[in-house]
Amino acid sequence: MTHRDTDTTLMLCLATVLITLSHLDAFVPDPRIATGGAIGNSLFFFLSGFGLAKSLNAEAAGGAPPSLSTYLRKRVVRLYPAVLIVACAMLAAGMVHVGGIAELAAVFVWPTPFWFISAVMVFYVPVFYLARLRPAGIATAMALLLVPYAFFYSQLDLSTFVVEGRGNDFTWANHFKWINYFGLTLMGCLVARLGLTPRLGPAAIAWLLSGLLLFLVAKLTLLRLGLGHLQFVFQALLYPIVYGCFHVFASEALLKPLRSTPLFPVVALLGGLTLEIYLTQTAWIRWLEAQSYPYGPLALLLLALVPLLVFSVLTRWVSQRMGSGVSRLFQPATA
Repeated sequence: MTHRDTDTTLMLCLATVLITLSHLDAFVPDPRIATGGAIGNSLFFFLSGFGLAKSLNAEAAGGAPPSLSTYLRKRVVRLYPAVLIVACAMLAAGMVHVGGIAELAAVFVWPTPFWFISAVMVFYVPVFYLARLRPAGIATAMALLLVPYAFFYSQLDLSTFVVEGRGNDFTWANHFKWINYFGLTLMGCLVARLGLTPRLGPAAIAWLLSGLLLFLVAKLTLLRLGLGHLQFVFQALLYPIVYGCFHVFASEALLKPLRSTPLFPVVALLGGLTLEIYLTQTAWIRWLEAQSYPYGPLALLLLALVPLLVFSVLTRWVSQRMGSGVSRLFQPATA
């Protein structure tokens, strides 16, 4: 994803790598290696808000702000072809089951088997209005999120519940993290509206490393010491970490030399496949975990990653053609 002023390709690649890594605990020698999911998710939602705010305000500045229906149609056409492809594969593999109209809608419409799709589809409506506010308005909306956050946080049994856990059943507890990720989406909108330019320097690097160090210390100590009631620290630290990532990994000082290396096409490929990899790994890695293969960690890791990349490229290719076909249906007829 590349915007006119800020190239977020490397940030998207980083989000993709971290999210994928967090799902590989069954395929690496030490499950502690498979971490980074919360940071990867945070980057994903931040970049979603950043991109939406850039797009909405650019269209408004051009004198043709989109209607809510047009805006949502574009989002659906972008997301749902890939969702339908992967959901069909999961249905064929017996990973999801459909016993009636309600279950059919739950798999293919909403919430789908992918928690982040259900979340981002809910976020799209308020973002449509909030992303065009002045920065002070967006910051106020972020601050107001502390009210529902504090209320629902106080209702959780934090002695056993993990705020960044992978609960799949549709309960309010397993969707508590939506509040935090909506805050990060609004943070992306705020950064876009402020027109901030990523600036790589010692201060930005120190900021990011300090945030990562504090996050690591909190992760290693709070739950082990029975301090589950302090889990809000994990989520609070995601904001400075993401902000630091923006200044480091979206800076031209880093990207300009990277673009001249053979590594950049790989970065661009992974960054461009963020959605497809996110979706495909849900199906492929979950299916692979249910199998029993007598291979070593390296072979299992390759078995997890190589098909994942192939499936993601194929999903992107097919979904783009589906999306193009659907878009043509909505184009006005010309005389």
